[in-house]
Amino acid sequence: MYRQRFLYSLYRHTHWVRCAKFSPDGRLIVSCSEDKTIKIWDTTNKQCVNNFSDFVGFANFVDFNPSGTCIASAGSDHTVKIWDIRVNKLLQHYQVHSGGVNCVSFHPSGNYLITASSDGTLKILDLLEGRLIYTLQGHTGPVFTVTFSKGGELFTSGGADAQVLLWRTNFDELNCKDVIKRNLKRLHFDSPPHLLDIYPRTPHPQEGKIETVELQKMIGGTSALSP
Repeated sequence: MYRQRFLYSLYRHTHWVRCAKFSPDGRLIVSCSEDKTIKIWDTTNKQCVNNFSDFVGFANFVDFNPSGTCIASAGSDHTVKIWDIRVNKLLQHYQVHSGGVNCVSFHPSGNYLITASSDGTLKILDLLEGRLIYTLQGHTGPVFTVTFSKGGELFTSGGADAQVLLWRTNFDELNCKDVIKRNLKRLHFDSPPHLLDIYPRTPHPQEGKIETVELQKMIGGTSALSP
């Protein structure tokens, strides 16, 4: 019979811990708590090596970027923040939601971040340019979780409406230089993103149009990517 074994119990906050994640190399753990702090823990010496507490509310979720150099936090105060853990510096601060942010997910390239919020929307942020590029609507209530697939060509979201929605991107079709060049020189608006979902079967376009990389709907396992 398998016995539960607890290796350590040395990582402590002063209030409920909302999330804890390993760094990509497994050397660090990041955790966030209702005590309004985000802490970085060294798994070797079991010490807190970084402590971020610049929050009006508290962080609901936190995770490392793919390279392990930065963390992103999803705030109950409606904010998303990107921190460089090497220099303890806040790099980017987004206020794009009208409700608490419940979850974030880095694209495997590290260039994009998707967020899920209690305002019922998903947002896609371009971290290279430091701006919002898409607002996605599909859920009929708060969105609690979102994550990119391993290759980054898909992402999925889940919410209070009891739905799990599947979305497709074409970020994997473009490298960083192509994205920057395309955004700078594009003279027309992209088509709005669409939703591949189990239910309902109708697309949900964003409100308004902005220049950016396209998201295309996926139908029957195939996708229509713009040239």
